[in-house]
Parts: sequence; C-alpha cells; structure tokens
Amino acid sequence: MNKKMNYESKWGDVNVELSMSQYTDNGNIYLELVNTEGEYPEPYGNITVNLVEVPKYCGYVDTNNMPEMEKFLEENDLGDFTGITLKSGFCEYPLYVFNVDKLRELCPKQMAEYEKNFERNRDKEHEKGQVK
Repeated sequence: MNKKMNYESKWGDVNVELSMSQYTDNGNIYLELVNTEGEYPEPYGNITVNLVEVPKYCGYVDTNNMPEMEKFLEENDLGDFTGITLKSGFCEYPLYVFNVDKLRELCPKQMAEYEKNFERNRDKEHEKGQVK
C-alpha cells in the first residue's frame, strides 16, 4: 500500500489505501480499503465479496455494504463493470474486471503474489476435478 485515495460515503470522506490478497477457498482476488487517517492503519471495508469462482483479475464488488464503491472504482481507474451481476440473498453484486496495471502500481508485492498463486491454485483445483 502506498497511494492514498479518498473514499466518499454518506458518512463523510475518508483517506484510504488499497490492500489485496486472495480468498483461500478458490484463489479469487480480495481487495480491501484501509483507513489511514488514524495513528495506525485499520480496515475500512471490503471491495470484493467471495461468491463464486471468477476469472483472473475479476471480482464481485460489495455494493451491499459499500454502496458508493462502484463510483470509487471508476474515479480511481481501478476497474470496469463487466455487465454481469450475481444475486446472493437480497443483494445483486456487479462483477468487475480490475485494472491490472493500477493494481501492480498500488500493490506491487501483493499483486505479484496473487498472480503467482492464482495459477497454482487453479491448477490444483483442475487436478482434483473441482473446476468445471
């Protein structure tokens, strides 16, 4: 994490940084905003939600808990809406393809780890016959 961004919500503006990793069950990308305004960084909110396996660099965006997230992603050139949504419970989540170059800029070490692990995890799932 290194670039501060502004997240505008109905509760006010917050300075945040991007953090990323992977969901352990399927290797999907996990993106999170970290609040950097206090003495110590602390989690602010999840960008992604883990619903089903998705293609590399894609993720369902948690517009249920963070309704302003699509605007934030577009304003910061972090990703583009694919036109696909998925309903889960009472919510419908948009699928985004994330800007690879921007993620590499903001989270270089985490992105390198994601790219290395993604292929390894998917190869293991294929070997087990878990991927359709």
